Amino acid sequence: MVRTRYRVLASLLVATALGASDLAGQGSTITLLDYKANVPAAWVSKTPSSTSRLAQFIAPGSDSAEIVVFFFGASMGGNVDANLTRWRGQFSNGDAKPASERVTRDSSGTFPLTIAEYSGTYRRGIGMGSADSVRTGQTLIATIVETPRGAMFIQLFGPSARVATERDAFLKFVKGIGSR
Repeated sequence: MVRTRYRVLASLLVATALGASDLAGQGSTITLLDYKANVPAAWVSKTPSSTSRLAQFIAPGSDSAEIVVFFFGASMGGNVDANLTRWRGQFSNGDAKPASERVTRDSSGTFPLTIAEYSGTYRRGIGMGSADSVRTGQTLIATIVETPRGAMFIQLFGPSARVATERDAFLKFVKGIGSR
């Protein structure tokens, strides 16, 4: 009950800080779990669609990509390996080969990061997702940011070409999450 209230309050605070309507990012600074992050100016802020989302953005264009910051609570969300396995399972290729995967660790910022990148046919959602959630030619860059307050899961996903265009800005955003 307390966690649910915290999530609802956090979502309301983030929505208020980002603006209740969809606003174009102006290279603004937002707060995620009391930590500052600089939002790329080109990203468009969206009102989070659930209480587990601290922030949500669109990288606009004819082939837009989505950026989502998840937080499930201080000890929720699963460990790194469980998440890597789940994300890997959401991707496939039309043949017998596994989908493209690259996992790296980074400790150059304030918090340790795990960065996982997958490309191929993406079935987004809990479990295997619904049939209408299947998209070909997709890429997911999923990061786990290990903060003292708990893990944040930050994802960039969409058409592979668009994700490739946003990759550097996304990684700069994630690595830049810092001091209170």
